[in-house]
Amino acid sequence: MATRSHAPKRAAQISTNTPSKTPKKPVLEKAKKTINANKEDRDNLHEEKPMNVENMFETIMSKLGKLDIIDGRMISMEQELKEVKESLEYAYAEVETLKKENAELKKSDSETKERLAKVEEQNSALNSRVIDLQARSMRDNLMFYNLPEREDENTNNLIHNLLQEQLGISDAKTIKIDRSHRIGRRTPGSRRPRAIVAKFNFYPDKERILANARRLKGTGIAISEQFPEEIVKLRKRLLPEMKKAREDGRRVKLVRDKLYIDGQLFRHNSTH
Repeated sequence: MATRSHAPKRAAQISTNTPSKTPKKPVLEKAKKTINANKEDRDNLHEEKPMNVENMFETIMSKLGKLDIIDGRMISMEQELKEVKESLEYAYAEVETLKKENAELKKSDSETKERLAKVEEQNSALNSRVIDLQARSMRDNLMFYNLPEREDENTNNLIHNLLQEQLGISDAKTIKIDRSHRIGRRTPGSRRPRAIVAKFNFYPDKERILANARRLKGTGIAISEQFPEEIVKLRKRLLPEMKKAREDGRRVKLVRDKLYIDGQLFRHNSTH
């Protein structure tokens, strides 16, 4: 009985102590604000996402455009480098060709110089032979200078008279002269007689006449051997040395184009 009488009281206490399920007003408002804020954040998030993607796309496209420009420039540079390389290869080939041609020209020039040197050597040797042959052909000849000249003269008779009268060669008329004549053309108005060249038949006669030619000193008449022009020039160069050696009392002999002093061949820049 006692137990049952207390049951309604416990129920009343439990009912009094248990909080009510209906929220208070401030709590509801705060929750509502939180829900609204989260909703706005979600809305903003949904609105911002398309904008970020679009910007990223534009950025990517811009960069891709720049990459295309860079790629185009790279292609252009590669083409230019290729052209430069081709130009260098062409220039190198040209240089090699020029080197080869230059080497061939040098070789040709060297060969030409060698041939020219040989030709000059042969020409010099040939010229020496010609001069020697000319000198040999003049071996029996003598030159007579300043013999009076007349239009109707006989040069053989003039020479014979000179040999007999001024050189004292008694048998002068027997000396055989193959031929004789004046040299060069007569100059109108000139009183100087032209030289006479005479070829003697017998070489010893020529030598005998030369040995007596010193007797003509002071007469203005002179006798000498005949030589080619080249030898005459060489002899003229040797005359001062020959004269000096004679003044020094030395033995002198001029043979063709060679001067001997005291039996030794004179050479320019020598001790003589």
